Amino acid sequence: MIVGFGVVGASGNDEVAHPPSATVAPFVPASTLVAPTTAAPTSTTAPIPPLSTNLFQGVQGEDVQAAQERLIELGFDPGPADGVFGLMTTQAVWAFEKLVLGTPRTEADGVIDQAAWEVLMGDVGIEPRRPTDGQADHTEVYLEEQVMVLFEKDEPILITHISSGELDDEGNPAEYCEEATYDTDAQGRELEEPVTKAVCALAKTPGGVFEYEREVSGTRVSPLGAMWNPVYFNYGIAVHGALNVPLEPASHGCVRMPMHISEYFQDIMDIGDRILVWNGVDEPEDVSERDSLPSFDYADPSATTTTTTTLPPETTTTVAPATTTTRPATTTTTTTTTTTTVAPTTAAPAPAGAAQPAG
Repeated sequence: MIVGFGVVGASGNDEVAHPPSATVAPFVPASTLVAPTTAAPTSTTAPIPPLSTNLFQGVQGEDVQAAQERLIELGFDPGPADGVFGLMTTQAVWAFEKLVLGTPRTEADGVIDQAAWEVLMGDVGIEPRRPTDGQADHTEVYLEEQVMVLFEKDEPILITHISSGELDDEGNPAEYCEEATYDTDAQGRELEEPVTKAVCALAKTPGGVFEYEREVSGTRVSPLGAMWNPVYFNYGIAVHGALNVPLEPASHGCVRMPMHISEYFQDIMDIGDRILVWNGVDEPEDVSERDSLPSFDYADPSATTTTTTTLPPETTTTVAPATTTTRPATTTTTTTTTTTTVAPTTAAPAPAGAAQPAG
């Protein structure tokens, strides 16, 4: 059942941003993604002017515009360089803090102070963890940092803050149980009428090496929520735009990105490009095939059949005896078992179009 929704811009940055410039600062040689150099300026380098005040959401002025222009130059996307520090700029600064400054995800605050300003305006180099000798385009997703980088022949053309699968208190994929509405069967065939099921799954964003497989333009309403311009790379897991992209992992398993970036993301990537996902423990190439699978839906064991059973409309004003209006328990149990149970995570991969986590 497809439902449309509007795209709402962030306060202070309510225009759709254009893709960031592919022009980047000279790279710092390294074998992995590295922090920028922070050496003092040479005699030929103009000194970096000090900030008059810290920059954060709500601040306006020339320093904000200069910071936005520099972020765009490096491949981040703070929205229009309009001198207004809005939500889009905050999200770009989050990515800068986590990726370049090495700030732990839980400590990022979206503030540019004097120290961060000097690094931002200094000599910054961002390289892929898996360089291709300038031969191919690819995407790298760092779940520990909650950052994604799109590389064009090893040059970063897009660096963005993301939000992936929600974690529990122990740092493992959180379990969720919700009522989900399906408009296709396990083979992807359209149903005559949507079916609502109570299902559970783990909010798992697996590590591994994948490829972009397919994309959908506009709104795609999955059983567990709406996605904007999704690009799928691991069964039902996609990179997609979302209105809510918080600092913490919060999705059902997909990789959320800010809405203004999803507006053009499909234009700067290609189906078939590799996407490597670091899970914070193993290198992408070392993740087993089993561990690289998403969590497939399974029936909610605490759900009752009374919420999904629809009785025919009454034809008289006389209330029928309970024995004639209640379906036999055995029939209800059999129907529920055959229509709501799907393969759990320990099973083999489900066929294309099967119910899977998203959003």
